[in-house]
Amino acid sequence: MSHIEAVFFDCDGTLVDSEVICSRAYVAMFREFGITLDLTEVFRRFKGVKLYEIIDIISKEHGVALAKAALEPVYRAEVARLFDSELESIVGANTLLESIKMPMCVVSNGPVSKMQHSLGKLGMLHHFPDLLFSGYDIQRWKPDPALMFHAAKAMNVNVENCILVDDSSAGAQSGIAAGMEVFYFCADPHNKPIDHPKVTTFTDLAQLPALWKARGWDITR
Repeated sequence: MSHIEAVFFDCDGTLVDSEVICSRAYVAMFREFGITLDLTEVFRRFKGVKLYEIIDIISKEHGVALAKAALEPVYRAEVARLFDSELESIVGANTLLESIKMPMCVVSNGPVSKMQHSLGKLGMLHHFPDLLFSGYDIQRWKPDPALMFHAAKAMNVNVENCILVDDSSAGAQSGIAAGMEVFYFCADPHNKPIDHPKVTTFTDLAQLPALWKARGWDITR
């Protein structure tokens, strides 16, 4: 691919350092309903997994029928509280976004309101005017590639000419299935390795401009 039309970013764990915060909120949510979970195990198992799927898995494992409508508000409230007090940017995220000179968007399994909260708090929201795309918009979530196709259509770009930057296996798989070039952010040692010709693994956002330039792509200033 010689011409890049847009760069797609995941949000949690890629631009904002929220994965541990979200895991803590999962633990707090289930505790409210009498289920005690280990934070490290939750983080390892459920990174990039959508909320409803997590509820289904834990419900099955514990032999209970937990109502998603009851649990979700508990989780969202705890995430909002922790975001306000503890959320930080991923190192290098702001600098990278400032340097990119082509269209960008965010593609996340989380709701748009969560992206607006986190990116707004950390001064990155202005990079994505009306370009936050959520699995909730179409009721299909990564690793399903539908979110990538949805975002590409909205941006009027060819998805196969776009780059995805994502820190989760589910996200990387969605990009692969959509025919995108995937840059798999593996700063977290819990990440499962992915060996695929469409996937480039990296460990620091500051590495991306050089990686892109080496491919002949004129993406950053």
